[in-house]
Amino acid sequence: MSSKNLTPSLDHSSKSRVRQVGYQTTAAKWNMAMYRKLGVALRKDPEADLIDLLSSTYSKQLRSYKSRKTIGNKDLRSRLATTNPCTVIYELSAEVQDLLRSSNLSEALIKLLHQSDILYGTNCATSMVLKISTTIAVKITHAEAITEYHSLSHLQEHLPTFPAPRPHGLLRFCGMAQLDETQKAAISSQLDALFSELRSLPLSDGAPLGDIQGKGCKDIRRDIRINSNPIWDEETFRDFIFTGSKMASPVYIRLLRDLMPTSSTKLNMGHDKTCKVAAVIDWEASGFYPEYWESVKMTNNLTPRDRNDWYMYLPASLSLRQYPIQWLVDRVWDQIMVNS
Repeated sequence: MSSKNLTPSLDHSSKSRVRQVGYQTTAAKWNMAMYRKLGVALRKDPEADLIDLLSSTYSKQLRSYKSRKTIGNKDLRSRLATTNPCTVIYELSAEVQDLLRSSNLSEALIKLLHQSDILYGTNCATSMVLKISTTIAVKITHAEAITEYHSLSHLQEHLPTFPAPRPHGLLRFCGMAQLDETQKAAISSQLDALFSELRSLPLSDGAPLGDIQGKGCKDIRRDIRINSNPIWDEETFRDFIFTGSKMASPVYIRLLRDLMPTSSTKLNMGHDKTCKVAAVIDWEASGFYPEYWESVKMTNNLTPRDRNDWYMYLPASLSLRQYPIQWLVDRVWDQIMVNS
């Protein structure tokens, strides 16, 4: 089995509400899945009996999930979510199909993986091998690393007596990467139109930058920095950003700061199979910021090893191509920020 984009969109802030309340536990994911199902049913029949909507084994399954030990960050199972689709790439064997009998393949797969024993796992959490039964094991890895599966299939067909594992099928567990390029471009275009409309909102006269209630600007990296004094213009905003390091010398700060364009930018309201965007969510860090700020923040979590091609479909008006200098300066400056 193969997996890509295992990680759901989490806020990288260590203070995030998701981590504080444990949304990534198996029990929490199970409850959220049930919650969504109840919502669908109640929209169809607002007077429905909630007891009838829950399965007879709900309480037993929840207790089972809650009794399990918390899975560490290096365990790839902790990154799987029932909200992500699971696709059969190569047909599953009858034995595996029997283990995954469910109307929801994602839920069935996650449940099966959590019940399995770890046979092997890398320190950098790039792959895992789990014992499903006495005769079946599953490997979780990136979608590009499927040479092994094809080789095993080739051996089974052309040299069946050779002592090697027998392939039982290939699954892909992912989100955005499952869409084709046309669909991804359509989503990007819709987001571009939505954010262009959002950015047309003017800052009220006499209002400081940042939170619309005047609670300051937030610079979210691994931790959050919030300005202590009101910020009224872009120059003061840069003061806030370039005082975020205890390591940088005045010369280094001046060198980077002088690279920033001197022309003033606008101050905008921001938000830190044809597919249609239903809504823009997670407004915890919203407010009025320099127009390049979203371009910087959208790629905060981008690393040289990132495989998520969503970064290739960022809305055009927010793309880092619009603000290359500001983006590059922040990438350099980020390494020595107190909240990075």
